[in-house]
Amino acid sequence: MPTTVRYRLAAATGAAYILLILVGNTLSTRGASTAAHPTGAAVLRDVERQMNSAAATAGFVMEILGFTLFIVFLGYLAAVLRTRRGQPDVMAGTAVIAGVVMLAVKLGSAAPMGALMLDRHQVTPLLARVLSDVNSVAFVISWIPMGVFVAALALALRTAGLAGRPTAYSGAVIGLAGIALGVLGVNDPLNANPVPFLLGLIWILVVSARLAFRRGETIGTAPVGAAPAYRPGEVRDAAASAASR
Repeated sequence: MPTTVRYRLAAATGAAYILLILVGNTLSTRGASTAAHPTGAAVLRDVERQMNSAAATAGFVMEILGFTLFIVFLGYLAAVLRTRRGQPDVMAGTAVIAGVVMLAVKLGSAAPMGALMLDRHQVTPLLARVLSDVNSVAFVISWIPMGVFVAALALALRTAGLAGRPTAYSGAVIGLAGIALGVLGVNDPLNANPVPFLLGLIWILVVSARLAFRRGETIGTAPVGAAPAYRPGEVRDAAASAASR
């Protein structure tokens, strides 16, 4: 596969991640209780419905696939930002690490619900509610690394010449708001405000699509004036060439 096609497909995985988790979550929670803090009995009813619903199962698979594609998107960002800059960039590294942390929190939050599904016929309503609450609080906690990811990525893309000022500034504002409301939300999960988190998802979707369909240059090439990225052997060859002139 040509390099440009590979890079464009990798860039598009960010948008695919957003679409898959949104559609998957809609399918897996269809018909579930809409209460902000459902009772244990309601949680058990929802779990039983999900275990016997083909749509809910499909939604769960879509969400897992979405998070898998996000790993590819992080790998793409790490590669393309390093290539564009040709030198270490703090914001680029911060964005990738924050993305990994967010992914770890999200995948880890599935464990309590997985245990609840497995033992749904033995657990008490009280324990079911606790396990559901662990999943919900973990979701709010994930807003913090999500905010760091969006803000840092916005600045890294701007530095690398892959995003304009509106994209960079809007990402920075959304990310910082997500961090602040994430911290406040952990203290009061029932009244947590998810708006910055949702705006962050939209921002990632737009940025991913723009990177995938970027024109005028080969994706992954360094901008004019950027320091070249040498391998160790190339550094020695370049130094020897300069000395012989």
